[in-house]
Amino acid sequence: MTDDLESHFRAARRYVVKWHHFFPVYERLLSKYRGGPVTLVEVGVGEGGSLEAWRGYLGPSARIIGIDVNPAAQRLRA
Repeated sequence: MTDDLESHFRAARRYVVKWHHFFPVYERLLSKYRGGPVTLVEVGVGEGGSLEAWRGYLGPSARIIGIDVNPAAQRLRA
């Protein structure tokens, strides 16, 4: 497995949907923040798979915040 963004999304244990053509754009914009103390906010977390993938990609120093209108998403709180 490579360590690119798409591989982190494919490895997510929770359900996640991202369009394939988004990954190169995300990587170009966000790769410089890997391993550092960055905050990423995702609006619409669904089942939480992308929160898991962003954590894997950005690393343990990243602060990942998920926002969703569905109160059931609170189960994803760490």
